Amino acid sequence: MKNFLTIISFLFSILAVCQSNPMDLYNTGNANFKAGNFEKAIENYTELMEIIEEPTVQKTCFINRGLSYDRLKKYDLAIADFTTAIKMDSTDMASYIDRGISKMHSGNLEKAIMDFNHVIRLKTNQRMTENAIYWKAKIHYSQQKFEETVADCDQYFLINPKDPELYFIRGSANGMLRNFEEAIKDYDRAIELNPNYYQAIANRGTTKINLLTGNGKLQPSKRETRNPCKDLKKAKELGDNSVDDLIYVYCDKKRK
Repeated sequence: MKNFLTIISFLFSILAVCQSNPMDLYNTGNANFKAGNFEKAIENYTELMEIIEEPTVQKTCFINRGLSYDRLKKYDLAIADFTTAIKMDSTDMASYIDRGISKMHSGNLEKAIMDFNHVIRLKTNQRMTENAIYWKAKIHYSQQKFEETVADCDQYFLINPKDPELYFIRGSANGMLRNFEEAIKDYDRAIELNPNYYQAIANRGTTKINLLTGNGKLQPSKRETRNPCKDLKKAKELGDNSVDDLIYVYCDKKRK
């Protein structure tokens, strides 16, 4: 907010000496970005940088233009703009997050993690540290590095213990590690925080089935599957059709 007010104050102060209205360019760029007109937004921010050399305005334009390039999947250009913003202000952890996300989008996962680790290591901004750990967990899960995913989530919950998505991710990672009881606890917590989280409900039901079959009960009884079937049918009611086969096999077929 402080930087935003500084930019507004500065733009107003130079209205009299510019042929183009910098305030209009700034607002139009933001409006185009919000409307999804990213090419136009890039033109606005570029023009504003050409007429104003004040560092705070320049940095903000590089960041906003970088975000626009990212939305257009022009990741190299986005990364270049975020790198310039970082050179102008290396204390702004948000720019490292933005650059890391663009690197992630471009497929440079390890380089993205380097940016996120930088934010985590410095710990100068708790919200940005939280964001960095979040994206690390997502990347590690996508790489099937499930032990690292669990460790990331453990670290994340020290900052924010009320994020249902991260409990879902840790539950999924624990499930892949066959830590079924831990996975169920994670899904319990995710559902407690978001009662209609049907993906977590479906996964909890599936994991309960896996726990039964993993203990050697390849054909669990109807009584044993009653609880997991309750989850699976609830997920179905909430719109998850991926559970249909499990419901048929473990819930609807005649069983003893």
